[in-house]
Amino acid sequence: MALPSGAASPSGAAFPPGAGGGPSAGLVDTRHARPVADALVASGAFTVDMRMPRDRWFRWKSGILAPCGCNCRRLNTLPAFRRLVDDALADAVRSAFPDAGYVVAVAHAGIPWAKTLAERLDLPLAYVRAEARDAGGPLVECAPAGRARAVILEDVVASGGSTARAIQALLAETGLRVAGVQSIANWDFPEMRAQLASWPVRALTSYPQVLASAQEAALVTAADVGQLLRFYADPRQHSWPA
Repeated sequence: MALPSGAASPSGAAFPPGAGGGPSAGLVDTRHARPVADALVASGAFTVDMRMPRDRWFRWKSGILAPCGCNCRRLNTLPAFRRLVDDALADAVRSAFPDAGYVVAVAHAGIPWAKTLAERLDLPLAYVRAEARDAGGPLVECAPAGRARAVILEDVVASGGSTARAIQALLAETGLRVAGVQSIANWDFPEMRAQLASWPVRALTSYPQVLASAQEAALVTAADVGQLLRFYADPRQHSWPA
């Protein structure tokens, strides 16, 4: 996988260009990690501006504030990038979860990707809402039946909270089992690893590849990449310079 040239890991060890190690080793599909990262940057789905005033920083779903953010919906405006990600998801799920018998999206952003994935793999589709339509109502939509193993599909996984809540709802409301979690991007936060420790978690790309793409596109400097690597390693504890 390609990593930022000259960047250092949070522990201080340099990530050599093109190295296969780093924090996301084993999480990402190395066949797709850099092309998908390039698509996120080129489409504007991944945005970063280290000079942005703090009152304009991005607030993530997890509540984290940062000068960077990722909105995979932007990929849908560019058919070539959308097809690249659709193809990569189908290939990655076939490889990582060959016994999957269901695709379950985490609403809302995961739904369009899950619909195409289910079509490609000829699998049934369901999705989990963030909130019930009626008080006390179910969160799982499409009335999935049986005990198939489901792959849970997200667009971006950060803290893992929305994914964990979707899994809990799926297990409580249906007979489906969980094969694992697949996403376009996963930032590999310690919080995520703790919340989803019970299931295999896979992603097309993660922050080392995305930062490498951002640096190549001149969105960030080598010094910026070093700061962002430290942030992504443990965002809850990270202290941004004044």
